[in-house]
Amino acid sequence: MPMTFPSHQGLIASLWRRWPGRFDVAALCVGAAMPDVVDGLVGIVRGHFSQGIGHSLLGLVLVCIPAGLLMRELVCRTARRIVPSRHGGFVACMWNRAVAGFASGDATIGRYTVGSLAIGAFSHLLFDLVSHGHFPWLLPWVPKLAVYPDWWYDTWTRIPLPWHPDGHKIGPHVTMWVLLSVWGIWMLFSPAVRKWRTRTGKRPLRAMQESR
Repeated sequence: MPMTFPSHQGLIASLWRRWPGRFDVAALCVGAAMPDVVDGLVGIVRGHFSQGIGHSLLGLVLVCIPAGLLMRELVCRTARRIVPSRHGGFVACMWNRAVAGFASGDATIGRYTVGSLAIGAFSHLLFDLVSHGHFPWLLPWVPKLAVYPDWWYDTWTRIPLPWHPDGHKIGPHVTMWVLLSVWGIWMLFSPAVRKWRTRTGKRPLRAMQESR
């Protein structure tokens, strides 16, 4: 699955940029993370992480949206308390833009809040289906289904991880994960990167190196 943040938010960034008045941007971003947040919390309890009820349609309605309302309010209220960084570097500018975006959101539930949460969470399910290959939408009634050809699930190698005793599988679906993750990050930050380069004449990586 693409990274919970910032890839999933970047993959749907075109929605609020194309129709800025039709979405609750904070809710859209929070919703895009909620399936992983829900299953991450469940994974802590059961001792291993995998797609579960948070990546199902039932979980989207009964867990992701209600929990997303609480998280959205928490994020917006917290962002208002954060003092902007006074550093002039690229990372500080990106941080300040992100904090300002959440701080400007209304902490109360608006007319587009629930719909934006639902769209964000559903987009997460869609992109995970592409990058992972299993179909968990009908949990808990139907087990996760393998919906791609056998070669999609080939294992090229394994990377040992603390939460994967047998090692994390590396195969074709990981290639798609990397591509979607990089694309999502670029989609989220590309407008700010272009503005940064226009204003400073610097490349972000060079600016980050100079700020060290």
